Amino acid sequence: MLVMMLFQLLFLIINLKSVLLVPLNPKLLVISYDGFRYDYLNRNCTPFMKKIKEEGTYSDYMKNIFITKTFPNHHTIATGFYAETHGVIDSNYLTQDNKIMNMSQEMYAYNKNILPIWTLNELSGNGRHSGTMMWPGSIYKYNNTLPTHIGTFNISRSWKNRTDEIISWFLDPINPANFVLLYIEEPDFHTHALGTQSPKINELLKKLDNFTEYIFNKLRDNNLDDVNVVHLSDHGMADVPYSHIINISNIIDEKTEAKIVVTLSTAMIEPYNGKDIIVYNKLKNESAKTSGFEVYWKKDIPDKWHYRNNNRISKIFLIAKIGYAFDELFKSMKYYEKAFNITINNQSQFGVHGYDNGDHRMYPIFFARGPAFVSHCKLEPFNSVDLLSLFCHILNINCQQTNGTLNSFDKCLQIPPSTDESSYIYLGIMGVVIVTVIIFFVGYLYLQQRRRQVEIIYRRILNDAKQEQFWDDQQDTEYVWH
Repeated sequence: MLVMMLFQLLFLIINLKSVLLVPLNPKLLVISYDGFRYDYLNRNCTPFMKKIKEEGTYSDYMKNIFITKTFPNHHTIATGFYAETHGVIDSNYLTQDNKIMNMSQEMYAYNKNILPIWTLNELSGNGRHSGTMMWPGSIYKYNNTLPTHIGTFNISRSWKNRTDEIISWFLDPINPANFVLLYIEEPDFHTHALGTQSPKINELLKKLDNFTEYIFNKLRDNNLDDVNVVHLSDHGMADVPYSHIINISNIIDEKTEAKIVVTLSTAMIEPYNGKDIIVYNKLKNESAKTSGFEVYWKKDIPDKWHYRNNNRISKIFLIAKIGYAFDELFKSMKYYEKAFNITINNQSQFGVHGYDNGDHRMYPIFFARGPAFVSHCKLEPFNSVDLLSLFCHILNINCQQTNGTLNSFDKCLQIPPSTDESSYIYLGIMGVVIVTVIIFFVGYLYLQQRRRQVEIIYRRILNDAKQEQFWDDQQDTEYVWH
């Protein structure tokens, strides 16, 4: 019986190990490679990234949100909500008074109840500090709070320099970061000008692979092997030939018919008073001719996109079909020629995103490695709205209810999901108490057994003495067991 109880005690201690050893402030680094399409890893240009992917937790691809643009998707990664809820619906949009809104505090302040992950981490206290390196929207205050460490957007800043700074945040002697977000503008930046099939994109992928290895070397050299590292992207990319550019300004007169905000793949159109039907019909007719874009009344935007229930969406919404783009692309061509030393002609190809998130060319990457993740563990493709739940679980903090779920990651997490930090502490304390009680109980049983054995021996001696009349029947035995 005693042996059995000892085995049970050993089993309990082993099972409590995962709870008792959970650090209160685990470390997490999230790296976003803008426009890194899921199948770029199959080009034999990224051996290190592919190795890290296969050795850790990964999925073949991740399902991002609509629209497949940089700002909306980065804010979904940070908040766990679809664009219609967090309000960052595009890189620019029309306000209620028909002004064009670009990146600003106002753009990111649509729903003041929604806090990004870097703010949630800061507000969780107990020595937690966030760092954001060029992450879209992270320079603004949420709940009157900024990250402890901030690297503002500067595309001329080298990747290695950015990495060296975030490493210093983890090592900060006063306010060490336990959570850092790092944004890299490639391969998106080059692919817009060159298309996905340019040999220069493969060269760029090799540079990104070397850079990723540099990050891991810096973590190792600074004894930061306990940092969980998540690699992801916001969207993929599709090729658009010069001949597939649609000139919206030739269809609608912005002076007399409607206010228009056009991006490479989408357009928001707000008809002037009394012009709704006229504008809509003109667009529908042109759509039927070119077959290059779709036209929606706001109310008819498909449910699957989780996009229409927001007052920032204009009355009429246009989206280019994949492989087509709107004339906003013309405005970028002179910049492309100068920045990339290229000559653009009618044979040129461009990279565009923002299309239907159900098209595989829009799929981003996801792979992760660190103490929180199971090695060689493949996930089914999941939604990017699930990421906030994953981050909160790793960071061991309470987070708001979102459009996502942690269930997508269950099988690849080293530590099972729990409700909050206090549950870890509670279970740890209870584990110690239980183990202590069991040890005392086992010790008590052992002493009781030894006492009974001694008592039996003494009684035998007494009986033998009486039988041989060596014992006085009147002798007081009350002090024998004192």
